[in-house]
Amino acid sequence: MFAGLPACDLQRLQSVLNAAARLVTNASRRNHITPLLCGRHWLPIQQHFDYKLCVMVHRCLHERVPSYLMELIKPSAAAHSRAGLTSAESRTVADLHRTLSSLGDRAFAVAAPRAWNSLPFFLLSNYYAGCFKNNLKTHLFNVAFNL
Repeated sequence: MFAGLPACDLQRLQSVLNAAARLVTNASRRNHITPLLCGRHWLPIQQHFDYKLCVMVHRCLHERVPSYLMELIKPSAAAHSRAGLTSAESRTVADLHRTLSSLGDRAFAVAAPRAWNSLPFFLLSNYYAGCFKNNLKTHLFNVAFNL
């Protein structure tokens, strides 16, 4: 629902998250927000959305979601046009539902494969959900705060 939001809307949501971090830590508005978010290990809004999308793709690939969602996410190896290609064995998912409208880019079938395919290979090979979630959050946290 929040994938692909315009920057102005993302900034509004980020402001709410920043206010929550200041409230929880009892910090003033003059304090920088980055140390507060890092101290709580909270992801910025954009990375939080990517986290949710990637967790849902992981569940789709391991058949832990309803069938109507599993139909939207297919491994690259399952795409007929990619059979035998190197990308078919890279644990990526096929982006089969490309549309021309900008609203189509926000659809789960488009936004989720884009987020999943941007992850490094070592994350894609995690089978267990708990391990995947921990490693994914750490990776997104490092990317967000340049660690």
